[in-house]
Amino acid sequence: MPATRSWVCQLRPTALPDDLEPACLPQTWNRTVADIGIGASAWAVEFCHELAGLAVDPDILAVRRTEAAEELRPTAEAVVMEALAALCHGRPVPTTVPPETARQIARAVRQRIPIERVLAFQRASHARFSDALVCEFRRLVPADQQSEGLFDLSRFLVDLVSTFSLACSAAYAAEEQAWLASTDGSRGELVRALLRGDHMDVNPAKALRYELANRTHVGLILRRDAHDDAASSSLDRVAATLLTQIGAIGHLVIPSDEREVWAWGAFADPRSAAVRSLPVVPGALVAVGRPARGLDGFRATHEEATAAARVTLYSAARSHDRTVFFDDVRLAALLTSDPEGARSFVRDELGALGHPREAVLQKTVRVYLECNCSPATTAARLGVVKNTVVYRIRRAEEILGRSVKEQQGILWAALHLVDVVDPVESQYSA
Repeated sequence: MPATRSWVCQLRPTALPDDLEPACLPQTWNRTVADIGIGASAWAVEFCHELAGLAVDPDILAVRRTEAAEELRPTAEAVVMEALAALCHGRPVPTTVPPETARQIARAVRQRIPIERVLAFQRASHARFSDALVCEFRRLVPADQQSEGLFDLSRFLVDLVSTFSLACSAAYAAEEQAWLASTDGSRGELVRALLRGDHMDVNPAKALRYELANRTHVGLILRRDAHDDAASSSLDRVAATLLTQIGAIGHLVIPSDEREVWAWGAFADPRSAAVRSLPVVPGALVAVGRPARGLDGFRATHEEATAAARVTLYSAARSHDRTVFFDDVRLAALLTSDPEGARSFVRDELGALGHPREAVLQKTVRVYLECNCSPATTAARLGVVKNTVVYRIRRAEEILGRSVKEQQGILWAALHLVDVVDPVESQYSA
């Protein structure tokens, strides 16, 4: 190993290696440890943990950013580890993507995320990786050896980003071709075209084997937890079973990615749709739209199920092991159609009363407004004494700086939303 490359094996994390849990496949980790040692491998894990967090879309709610970052870590670790091993031993840059990246690309194809977005993430990640490596190189390599070594490192990094981009593009093209040729892929594209209202040269009902025009439809979205290894193949069976249980005479189930399916149940008579009898599915979120008729209803009930599923993302509470009906979250879905606007509305209207530690006061004021500002009725609903309600209302008014009877509708809406929007996102006054 050239002296100017041995520095790679000297990389060390700031945390203890035993405290860093790799997210890549075990075989990737074991191979890397054998190639460059436990210290440098742990450095890669620590660096990719930070890298994945920085790469997450800033529009994603804080309460979901950790989950989103965890989804990016496996591919980031695999790419960085392969690069470090190649750099350390003078091997050529890999010309194919690692299995972790192949899985991420497959998911992007199923979600119809364009290759441009995938490559943008990869370019940003490579830029940060390059900066980190150059910094470590300058720290670990003696000054009199840096001139030649830095040239080699720069050439390696340029080769890495160009070769990996080509490999990603090739993997994406192959995966997309295979997906669109598959039954699930072709049906998924047809359903997406239906939802967009695109003109079609085929009869969609015949192609999907699902009656559209003369049926009432109930849309479902089922989603597994990010750490659940159960494939969508199990979810589609669950969806079909649920629709049969509520009386559907036909069903259509489309995997939207490896952890989510879209489903519709068809009913000849809308009164036969026993939607409220849908049970909770362990380990899964089930979001349910309202029954709606015809092709427009097919689209509408799916949009409602999507909105109901979206509402669960704004809550810090566990979004799985839940069945959510659009009817129950209709107001929240409407008010959160603009996420940033909803957060600003809650923050501006409630101020410090919107802080999570004031949950008891929030509930008391909301129920108080729903009870026409009657302390006695509020006390009965909450199961407390009247004086407790009076005290809580007075305390809430002190925090708000005004009477809760002012602009009651706006205040009630803000209190309704405070359990829905992400409390971590809001900045509260003292």
